Amino acid sequence: MPELPDVEVFRRYLENTALDQPIEKLEVLAEDVVEGVSVEHLRSRAEGRRFRSTDRHGKYLFAELDNRDWLVFHFGMTGYLAYFKEETDKPGHTRALFHFAGGYRLAFVLQRKLGMITLTEDTESFVKGQGLGVDALDKSFGLDDFKRLLRGAKSGIKSALTNQSHIAGIGNIYADEILFQARVNPKALVGRLTDQDLERVFQAMKEVLETAIECQADPTRMPEHYLLPQREEGGTCPRCQSEIKRTRVSGRGGYFCPRCQPG
Repeated sequence: MPELPDVEVFRRYLENTALDQPIEKLEVLAEDVVEGVSVEHLRSRAEGRRFRSTDRHGKYLFAELDNRDWLVFHFGMTGYLAYFKEETDKPGHTRALFHFAGGYRLAFVLQRKLGMITLTEDTESFVKGQGLGVDALDKSFGLDDFKRLLRGAKSGIKSALTNQSHIAGIGNIYADEILFQARVNPKALVGRLTDQDLERVFQAMKEVLETAIECQADPTRMPEHYLLPQREEGGTCPRCQSEIKRTRVSGRGGYFCPRCQPG
């Protein structure tokens, strides 16, 4: 599933390709991915406009139109954006297609229809309406805030990190990496972690997400000391060469090193 680093990469991609081009047509190829507004209303607000700026909160991407509306994208399990010109380059599973005056197009691609596109007049109101917590990379989100937020959690640390109403943007994959770098077991109860444990998790959260963005959210480009390139059962821990194990937390599978992250 696209998580914060992936969506930040998508945001920068949209900004570097599609800004300031007149949108001649919005072609919706799967109407069920449009939520909260009618397809006709979405088209009427987008066509003839330009993307003026972009923003992101957690796993949501916002694209501002020059009429001050914001398009909202959520990428579900498999979504991404693709900018192209030739019809032969159109990706399969394209659900919405922005046609620009210069002949280029921007595809909103979902292999599985679990993502969505909608419209909002105010991104802050949208974030509140979705019940999202602070963005994990918000510059104003410091260690003391992190500790206060998590100290109220009665769950395990991985469940707390992936609770979007606490911290927006972290999913299964990057939670595993954060906890591996912090040497904390994914099932460890938040209430039993020390201040030093939480500080390591906080620092790892910032470092892992920023590093993933720099690596274009591509596991093969991650540093050698990261778990991600070896994130599979039977893989080898890059730190101690022990066998990586699979675990389940809140019904979701994940991976950790039993030696580096003892329970």
